[in-house]
Amino acid sequence: MKPMKMKQYMAALSICVMGLASCDLNISPDSYIAEDFFFEDAAQVNTAVIGCYGGLQGPMEYEWTLTELRSDNTRMRISSTTNEVNLQLSVLDMSVMNASNLNVRNYWETTYKNINNCNTVLNPRNLAVVTDDKLRNQYEGEALFIRSYHYFNLVRLFGPVFIVTESISIEESMKKERSAVGEVYKRITDDLKLAVEKLEGIKYGSQDNGRVTDLAAKSLLAKVYLTLYQYSDAKTLLEQAIAVKGETLIPYADIFDINNEMNDEIIFAIRYKAGNQGVGSPFANFFAPTNSGTLVIIGSGDGRNYPTTDIISSYEPEDKRKDVSLAENYIDESKPNPIINEAYIKKFLSAVSVRYDAENDWPVIRYADVLLMYAEVLNELESPDNALKYLNLVRTRAGISPISAADVPNRNAFRDLVEKERRLELAFENQRWFDLLRWNKAKEVVNKHIHDIEWGFYSTYNNPPGYMEDYQLILPIPQSVIDNNNGVITQNPNY
Repeated sequence: MKPMKMKQYMAALSICVMGLASCDLNISPDSYIAEDFFFEDAAQVNTAVIGCYGGLQGPMEYEWTLTELRSDNTRMRISSTTNEVNLQLSVLDMSVMNASNLNVRNYWETTYKNINNCNTVLNPRNLAVVTDDKLRNQYEGEALFIRSYHYFNLVRLFGPVFIVTESISIEESMKKERSAVGEVYKRITDDLKLAVEKLEGIKYGSQDNGRVTDLAAKSLLAKVYLTLYQYSDAKTLLEQAIAVKGETLIPYADIFDINNEMNDEIIFAIRYKAGNQGVGSPFANFFAPTNSGTLVIIGSGDGRNYPTTDIISSYEPEDKRKDVSLAENYIDESKPNPIINEAYIKKFLSAVSVRYDAENDWPVIRYADVLLMYAEVLNELESPDNALKYLNLVRTRAGISPISAADVPNRNAFRDLVEKERRLELAFENQRWFDLLRWNKAKEVVNKHIHDIEWGFYSTYNNPPGYMEDYQLILPIPQSVIDNNNGVITQNPNY
């Protein structure tokens, strides 16, 4: 059989095959990992690895609710709702979520299910059936990357979490406590370093477009080091990435064009395939305006993740990124006033035949992200002058004027520039919340967003939010996990 492109291969697999045993796995407690499924040949291991890629879609369905919606980039569209789905989202928007929130639980469960998929691939007995050393290294590196990506998100969202790298019994899981943040980061960095080593020199054909590369592993590891303020370690990896990619950026609109997927800008993305096969992207309908019929997208929209007035006004007039990222209105010719002033996210919008079944991939690591990380690192280690070049590469691509050295008197001034540039460049890509955490600015920015900039909206809730407190910077462990572990697992403070 001829090799199929990976995206088509994902679509051809049923959801249960993509997730291996995880479709039948009732994770109770959520830290429990099922017995190993052993493979007989390299083809079965490859199918399992493809399952790990498919398993990325589950957490991504909820990630925006735990990141963008909790930041100053987006908010709910209306405050008066009795719809349970919107109520569950509203409390995240106001940072008053509790341990029973379904978005929090679903994210946790789908993430650990895919960690289970990765652990199955990484079982030495399964890897041993791959007799080709290069291919075995590739599969191991891919699974290590995906598992590390999941743990990186978990530790930033929840703090201490379970480290599960192999199958454990139900009895063992009931006694298992969460690992400290430092231990989780050590596991992440160790695994990503090994992934870099295993993926070194691996080249893919067009049929495997979208699989993890050593460049993706280096870029993710650099972001982990940046999060840990290990600037020198991050700098080395980012320089290696820039040596490969150069200083040429494709037009901003081309990054998100469904006819130009996995382009030079994309270092790693979560892939989707339209066609009513269960692996299409839901975000076009999630984010399109409610009651818009077919004027924006077939099947109308849910009006979720509504762009804030602050981010809309933050773009400079000539900034090409604004029109790619969002729209401030849509046209309804049947109305006396056809301009419907309702903003929505455009970045993941493409035509669909079936609701929640768009083609758009979701970028996880882009080259502009690498350039802006490098600018941030150079500012911290050297000087703003050295860092300006890389900030300006991104600004110039956006069609806005470069910043001159005279405009950046010190490191703090450059930090402000990087913050704004990352916000606009990576808008609605689930990066903003993590950036604010890294800069220790999340509480300050969100409180200003809610109580100053958007208070006209938030004050209309029946129970308007108070000021965010430190404990709300991390999410509660799902109550189901606490209940299923007989009091062994402790909840995060104040939840």
